[in-house]
Amino acid sequence: MKAKIFLSIILTLALSSLTAAGTIKGVATIYPLASIIEAVGGERVTVDTLVPPGSSPHDYELRPSDMKKIRGATFLAAIGAHLDDWLKKALKGKPSFFMAREEDLIEGNPHIWLDPIMVKNQIPRLVAFLSQLDPQGTPYYKARGQAYMDQLETLTRRIRSLLNPIPCKEYLAQHGAWFYFGERFGLECMGVVEEVPGREPGPRRFMELISQVRSHPRMLLITDRGENPRIMEVLARNGGGILVQLDPLGDPRDPARGTLIDLLLYNARRIAHA
Repeated sequence: MKAKIFLSIILTLALSSLTAAGTIKGVATIYPLASIIEAVGGERVTVDTLVPPGSSPHDYELRPSDMKKIRGATFLAAIGAHLDDWLKKALKGKPSFFMAREEDLIEGNPHIWLDPIMVKNQIPRLVAFLSQLDPQGTPYYKARGQAYMDQLETLTRRIRSLLNPIPCKEYLAQHGAWFYFGERFGLECMGVVEEVPGREPGPRRFMELISQVRSHPRMLLITDRGENPRIMEVLARNGGGILVQLDPLGDPRDPARGTLIDLLLYNARRIAHA
């Protein structure tokens, strides 16, 4: 019993010394990335997000308030792979972490944060990056990184248990955000409606999509929170299918979508319930 108390005191003192060392400040382009960094960085790292909930990272424009955050930051974090190229003009030599590496991507699709195993595979790089900025925190980051990887493994098993039983595994997406998620959890992508976000298909392509949906009446039609759902609603009315709105970006103000893990579970539940 005394040994356990002694160990508890040692751990408490160690955590106090880590906290006393201060925090490093980061700025991330999107909230899921900020959530990942916060999970690993814990009390040693604070992260601001540039793209607000409900906005698209594809065409975001930096504001004066964003530049103020960037100037005060120790490091910047972005997804990369052309998702958030608008950040490049603000890098100015600051240490930067890019989550998506070209060798990890399929056809350059940057939405790897929607696959928990692809996120897990990037955690050692994030641990190494934070440790370079804050060498004294290395043991802390390693421990939290391992714990987070374990959580992502558990999440993957939980989502599989939700989605394996569903009878309909085909989906048509408004755009390509859900490719990695679908590949991980056995969903079959039948196509993308907007090859470029916000650019609706022409009349000929639209009629092809209606025909495709009519031939698969239980197909999921996935639209994203923050995107105009009109085109997907028209497809549902004219072709059938099951319309479901998912959220690729989350919202720290909503407990159901307040961390990346919460967000991925939220989306899996919406698919299962649809």
